[in-house]
This record gives sequence, C-alpha cells and structure tokens, in this order.
Amino acid sequence: MYGRTLGSLFEEFTASLMRTQEQRVRPATQQVLAPNVGYFARLAASPDGALATVDAGRDQVTHLTVRESDGSVRFSHSLTQFLPGRRWIATFPTVMSGLSFTADGSFLFLVAADVDSLENYLSRVWQVDARTGEVVKTWEGIEGMGGSVTPDGQAYVFVQVEGDTANLHRLELATGARVPLTRFEGHSSLGPPSVAADGRIVFPQMTEQGWNLALLETDGTVRALTQDAHFNYSPRWVDANRIVFQREHEGRWQAHVLDVAGGEPVRITDAPHLVMDVAPAGNAEVVFLNRDRFDFSLDRAPITPVAPAEAVAQAPAPTPAPSKASAPYQGHTLDILTDEPYSPLERFFLPELRAPYFYALPDPDNGNRPVYYGGLALAGQDRLGFHQYALLAEADSRLRDVSTLSFSYATALTAPWYTGLSVARFVQAGQRDLQASLSTSRTFWTTPVSFNLLALRRDYYATATSPGLRTTLLGPEAAISYFAGESTSYGGTQRGVGLSLGAGVYPLAFDDARPFADLRAEATAFVPGLPLLLRDNLQLTAIARFLPNAPEGLLQVGGIQAGTALSIREGPKSPRDLPELLQPGTSFSEYLRGYEDYALSARSVLIAQARYRYRVIIDYGWTSFFWVLPSFFISQVELEAFGSWARTDLRDNHRAAGGALYLRTTFGQALPLSLFYQYARRFDDGLGDLHLVGVAL
Repeated sequence: MYGRTLGSLFEEFTASLMRTQEQRVRPATQQVLAPNVGYFARLAASPDGALATVDAGRDQVTHLTVRESDGSVRFSHSLTQFLPGRRWIATFPTVMSGLSFTADGSFLFLVAADVDSLENYLSRVWQVDARTGEVVKTWEGIEGMGGSVTPDGQAYVFVQVEGDTANLHRLELATGARVPLTRFEGHSSLGPPSVAADGRIVFPQMTEQGWNLALLETDGTVRALTQDAHFNYSPRWVDANRIVFQREHEGRWQAHVLDVAGGEPVRITDAPHLVMDVAPAGNAEVVFLNRDRFDFSLDRAPITPVAPAEAVAQAPAPTPAPSKASAPYQGHTLDILTDEPYSPLERFFLPELRAPYFYALPDPDNGNRPVYYGGLALAGQDRLGFHQYALLAEADSRLRDVSTLSFSYATALTAPWYTGLSVARFVQAGQRDLQASLSTSRTFWTTPVSFNLLALRRDYYATATSPGLRTTLLGPEAAISYFAGESTSYGGTQRGVGLSLGAGVYPLAFDDARPFADLRAEATAFVPGLPLLLRDNLQLTAIARFLPNAPEGLLQVGGIQAGTALSIREGPKSPRDLPELLQPGTSFSEYLRGYEDYALSARSVLIAQARYRYRVIIDYGWTSFFWVLPSFFISQVELEAFGSWARTDLRDNHRAAGGALYLRTTFGQALPLSLFYQYARRFDDGLGDLHLVGVAL
C-alpha cells in the first residue's frame, strides 16, 4: 500500500487480531498441577500417580522431574554430564521420546537421541529409577524413536527406522535381543506406540489423510482405528478397551478418548490452545501439557465428554487430490531420467559463483588520485559436494601487478576427515607473501580435532635505505578442543567445562633462527551467578602459552581488540617493535582483556581471567528499520564485570579490572551486531584507564 510502512501495516494487523480473536481461557474442569514446566517438555504418567517430565525453560536448564499425583516434586535432576567419557551428550526435551513407566511405577523408560563419534544420529533406551532419578542402565544402537515399556517391564517397544521405512520392534531388556513386530515395506512412517496389558499395541501411522491410529493385535494383524485428516497422535491406554490421544479439533489439539472395539473419538478437553503428551491418570482423569502463552503448564482434566451432544467428532475431511509429490507414496513407478554413475567431475568445472568486480579507493600516499581495483572470484563444487574450490584474483593500479592470487580446495572423500589445501600470493608495497597450508580436521562426538601443515615465506624488497630480506616459517600444527555444558535461552551457559590444547613445531623458522615450538593449553569453567538470579553466569578461564626456543619477545600478549572500537587511554604506548625477520605472515598472540591497546612481548605467559555477565532481556524489534532498511531486533543488554591477570616470562605481572555494557541486536534476521562500551583500570606497566566504544559482530 502506498504511503504505508511494513511496520505500520503489521501494527494494524496485530490490533485487528486483538479486536477480533476470541480470548481463550481454561475451562473450570481443567486444573493446573504445575503452572510452568518450561517452553518445551515431554510428559509421562505412572499407574501409581507419579508424573515425569523432561523440561527446559528460558531460565532453567534441562531437568528430569518426577512429581507426585498432586503436583509436588519428588525430585528434579539436571541431565547434563560434563567430564570426558560421559555416557550421553544431548539432553534437550526435543531429543527425548517414548517416556513410559512400568506398571508398578518403579522405573521410567525413554528413548534419547544422541550423536556418535562420527556425528551420526543414534538413539539409546534409558532405564531411570523413578524414586531417585538415577539412570540405571542404557541400551545402545537404537535406530529410531520411542516407545513404550511393556507393563511387565520385560521389554520395550519402539519405532525402528531403516531408510524411509519404519516398523515396530521389541527390545528384550534382559538379553538385548530385538524382534520385529511389523513388516511394513517401502515408505512408511510410524509414531510412538503404547502397549496394553494383554500385549496389543496402538500406534500412529502416516496415511494418505495424515496421521491416524492403528492397532496391532496379538496375532500380528494390523487394524485401522481412525481414518480421517484430524492428526490423531500420541495414544495411551486408559484401560483394556479405551485409549486417550491427541486429535485436532477446530484447529487445536485436544484430548480424545476412543473405544478400540468400535465407535468414534470423543473429545474430553477444551484447552485454550493445545494439548500435548496426554496420558491417563487412573481411569477417571488425564494429565497433559497445556500451552500457556509462550510456555507449557502441567494440567489435568476428567475423562468426560466436553459436550454430551458431541458424541461424534468432526466429519472426516475430504481426501486431498493426489499430487506429483505424493505419487511415489501411492505406488507410482518412478521415472528414471538417467542411471549414469556419479562422477567426481560432474559440474566441477562449472563455477557456481562467478563474480567480477571493480572498485576505487583513495590513494593513502596521494589523496588527489584514486587507486583502482579489479578482480574475479570463482567458486564451485561437484554435483554431490564432495569437492569444493575457490579462486580469487585481484589487481590494482598502484602496484600494476596481481596483488592477490589465491586458490583453495577441499574434499570430503577423506571422510570422516575433511581435508583442504590452500595456496596464496599477496603483493603489497614493499613486500610479497607466499602462503600454503594443508589441513585436515574432524569431530569426535562434539570434540573437534585438527592437523595443519603451514608454510609461509615473506620477501621484503630492497630499498635505498635497507637491503632485501626473506623470512620463512614451516611446520606442523595440531589442536583439540573439548567442551560440555548446559545453558538457558536467557541466562547463557550456566555450568560448563572446557579444555583446549594446541601445539606447533617449526623446524624451519626465520631462516637464521633456531627451530622452536608453540605449546598452548586453556581451561574454562562456567558456574551460575549470584543466588536468586537466573540470567547471569560467571566464566573462569586459565591459559598457559609457552614458545620454547623461540626468539625473545615473539609472543604478543594483549594489543588485540574484540571488534572495532574507538579508544580513550592513559599511559605510555606499547614499546613492542618486532623485527621484520620475525614477521613471516602470521603472529603468535594472546588476547588479554583490559590490554586491548597495549601489546606486551614475551616468550611465555600465564593468564587468569574472570567475567561476570548479567542479561537484561528486551526481545523487541521492528519489521523495517528507519522505514527502508531491513528488520531490526534488539535481543538483550548485557552487563559485565571482569578481572584479568597475566604473568609474562614468569616474572612480570599485568593486571586489569573493569566492566562493559553490550547491546545485542540483529539486522535482517541474519546479521548479529553488538554495540559496546568497556572501561578498564590497569594496575601495572604505568597504564591508567582505558575506555573503548565500538561495534562487534
């Protein structure tokens, strides 16, 4: 619309919704057991009345919580493991499925998705003591989702997924043997099953109309229970004849009851927005997760029809017309366009990025004339992405030469290792750089490991006052980094442990210098902040860096800024002046907070840093920034206090303390941008206060 901005249109739309939409409230029969169980959770109910949730909140880390029938908490434990050799990694509720209790309520079973050493998907069955929360035993190698434990506690029935085919399997808990219960073929999708006392199994199955319920009889036959388009899902047995499940009604998921012997679904809830993970609490009530604004509550309701006249649910929606996308699912034979084998060179020489460019900048030596730059960027890959490459060439009018020429290539054929090669030539006024590196890396579980062979050569051209000079650096490098932690959306990392190690050996270094090494270790710990505050944390970091046999002063400590900043400082300037012979095109440096403007020279350093951070959540944005720019979102303001200490060459101390203020924003839903101010007070080296104002990505 002319004369209207996106923001004003969105505001009018919001106001219209507030005027026209019905404000929904809980019915009187729906009671709250726990008002907030996080913004996502999974739920199971025990025959003895206990209720189990795996829940995560914006201010709470993931917990396994078991409540009594009245909603009081029996226990609530964090699921995160921190030390190497941990039994599992992922703990968020979205990776949990198939929560179910044994008939006596003593154990809780579930299936947790996780990653293996190759970063592939795997699942494992957990057996949890429902009295203490201890994970008693796990069964590995499950490929699928939960699941329901049999009432006698002898087996666990889960959904086994192989390719695009899902089937029900039975895991014998005593022996670990797995027995297929269904033998569907082709494309099939199944949801979490539920096992009755007599061995019958009810489960959701994807059909032409959508998710519907089916019953697996004890003799192996499968019978459809629903055949409509109302999203019938998550069934649980109420008794020997009835099941309760979630089903769409007027655009909302509601709890329904169905007699498996025959009849139609009967709606028993009228939740304001949706019902999830509905489960029976005895024969007269159900419990479920109720959507309450941006979070879930734990509610219960009686097993009675919402309206006596509504014995039959909505009429089945008409079957959608077949589409090309669903044709293979309907048994249509695929049309084979080509059956040629894959070739590593297919589309390899057809760059996906072809970008010539040209621009001009003022000449720093003569402001009256510009310097013209022109170049070409090419990038491509083969059809399956196993081989990738990039080429960049740039020339400028001042040097009258190709100032930048670089080529990089990477391949996944060495999987699980990812291997890359890069070579480059850079020309600047007075010097030329030749650089090459061969690297390979992979991740074990969530721990990255990398190896690199680095080769650098820099030539300084001869001038009227100084002769030409060549410096080189050649050697292998290796690094590994481990981290385990738990975090919240609003509070950041609440508890965590990190350890990283790095090493490099350079047998050819600076031509005239002796070979040297570079050894580095870093340990990080996160702990919760002040009592009663949920949106803060404390980070403690210790770093040790040592360059044995290196030239004196090669290691730079400080003098590195995090972002682009304007500074107001007190005290002398840094005396660091590294000879050209020790500048082959890379630097050996460590960041020291509070010393962003002052570089120290050393051969070794020990660093200890502490940072306290508190977040003020804003979560507000505009669809258009200043009417014509992309959307703009302000997420939070962060208040920080920090202290840092460094000891160089085991003799000199360098201390600083201060605070910072960050404004975290996002442009266009894609570009994070932070505005910050930092103040630091330095206690050594004759330095005074430091003020930084800047921008960081």
